[in-house]
Amino acid sequence: MLAVAADHPGAFERLVVVYETRVKAGVYRSIRDASSVDDLAQEVFLRLYKARHRYQPTARFETFLYRIIFNLCVNHTQYQARRRTWSLDTPVGDEDGRIMDPEDPRAGLPLDQLEQDERAVFVQQAVESLPDNQRRALLLSRFEGLGYEEIGQIMDLSLQAVKSLLWRARENVRRKLQPILGGSSDE
Repeated sequence: MLAVAADHPGAFERLVVVYETRVKAGVYRSIRDASSVDDLAQEVFLRLYKARHRYQPTARFETFLYRIIFNLCVNHTQYQARRRTWSLDTPVGDEDGRIMDPEDPRAGLPLDQLEQDERAVFVQQAVESLPDNQRRALLLSRFEGLGYEEIGQIMDLSLQAVKSLLWRARENVRRKLQPILGGSSDE
C-alpha cells in the first residue's frame, strides 16, 4: 500500500491481484448477494485508490482494507433495505430460496454429507438472522481471522464493546441452534 501511496507504476495492479479474492469473499460474506459482489469489490478498490494518500501504516493494511469493506457493505445493506425490488427473471426455488437442479452433484452423496450440509444451512441461517453489527463482527472474527483490536478499529468500537458484541453474537447463534442441533444448554 505504501508503494500505491507513492504512485509507483504497477503497484495498485499488484495490490488488486493479491487482494481481489479476499475482498470479494469479505463482501459476499457480509451482504450475501452474489449479484452485487463484483460491483462492490470494484467500489472497494476504487475507494482504496482514492484514499491512497491518506493511508498511514499505523495498523495492518488488512485492517484498513476491511474498514473500507465494512463501511461499504453497511451502506449497501442500508440502501437495499430501503429499496426492495423483485426480478421477474429470478428462478423459483425451494422454501430456502435455493434452486433445485436435477443434476445437482450433491444429490448422490452419503447420508453423513447430507447431514453436514443441513447443519451448515442451519448455522448459516442462524448467523444471517443476527443483527447486522453482531453478524459482521462474527464474520470478521471467524472468517477473516481478525483479532478483537482489529475488529474494533474496523467497526469503530472499543475493545470491551467488541468482546461484548462477539459474545452476544455467539450466544444468539448457540440459542438458535440448540433446539435444532441438540446438545446441552451449557455448551
